[in-house]
Amino acid sequence: MDALPGLNVYKASALVLIVLASALPGCMEMERPCPEGTCFPLTSSAFNSFLEEVGEIDALDLASQFDTLAVTTITRFTESDVDGEMVWRIEKDDSLRLRQVANRVTLGDSQLVGYEIWDGGRDTFTRTTGEWMIGRDMEPSYEDPFVEIARLASENPESRWPPFRFDVSQFSDMSWTITGDALESYQIARAANGTHEIYFELHGLTPKIVGITVYSGGLEQQDVTFGMSISTDYWNSGLMTYYYTEYLEGGKYLELSGISEFARSPVPFIPVPQYQNETGGQTVVEGIVPSEMTHEASLSEIEIHVVSEGSSVATLLLSEGSSSNTTEGGDWWELSWEDNRGPGLLSEGDHYSVSTNSEASFDIRIFDRWAQAWTDQGQ
Repeated sequence: MDALPGLNVYKASALVLIVLASALPGCMEMERPCPEGTCFPLTSSAFNSFLEEVGEIDALDLASQFDTLAVTTITRFTESDVDGEMVWRIEKDDSLRLRQVANRVTLGDSQLVGYEIWDGGRDTFTRTTGEWMIGRDMEPSYEDPFVEIARLASENPESRWPPFRFDVSQFSDMSWTITGDALESYQIARAANGTHEIYFELHGLTPKIVGITVYSGGLEQQDVTFGMSISTDYWNSGLMTYYYTEYLEGGKYLELSGISEFARSPVPFIPVPQYQNETGGQTVVEGIVPSEMTHEASLSEIEIHVVSEGSSVATLLLSEGSSSNTTEGGDWWELSWEDNRGPGLLSEGDHYSVSTNSEASFDIRIFDRWAQAWTDQGQ
């Protein structure tokens, strides 16, 4: 997968300031006056007071303050003595009702996770490797992605989630070298504690933290142990909703890529039955479409299949509600689909069942006619 948009923690101007900051001496013996932290650039003591006052950066809190927000984080970790990296990028635009979620996890030389998705409108765009694929959401329902991820993290705390809370007060007793660009109301603060170098980016005359990077062992990208960059409507460097509106939905991506149309992505539903009963020579398997099914598709475009020994032995077009199938050997299959929510759409809460007298093992799979693909990506 290509580099995630907004991954670079520093802007071009920040790199210049880093060089300048590295060339300057450390904390001066006498600091200039900075009444109530109003000087520009800030003094070291004023910045320490600022960090103590801020306490922690909380993306969920920022999401409640700003209609437009993007947060990118990079975290390096070690698992079983192997170095790994986790990158998240979340962006939202409440007014356009668009959002992006991107995640990449690597361990050693292997990429364990890698995907990007833009959604919020009728067209959804996803990619894991290579080119973007188009999907559809026949009943878009926008949810703030920061709120959604916070909810999912509380429901499943053992999974890896974005480190969207970061304690900045832990650095409030360091000696800082701070430089700034008054025309851009931009400052960068640098300090070292013997094992790490820490950089903060600040924007605004009433400064706000828009970037944090912690280095260990050097100042190359591979030396970053933690990084966070923040973009809002007051610091919009790094916002990417134009990529959806102009490049994906607007068609510029197709033009620049030299392809005529997007490959189609099947509806994101893989059936996992919740109930199975075997009695009187009959097997009944049932399941429900889970709450994670947020991109609805027309039932008239979706088929449910019973697959045994590599072949489809029974099928149902979901819009038809039920079907009966009998093989030459006398095995019968009854399939049903209950459209419980979002009339005419495959959606959360829909119920399916498969009944059979067959003793053969089988799988339940979904085929998307619109995308001409199985939802589990199998053949």
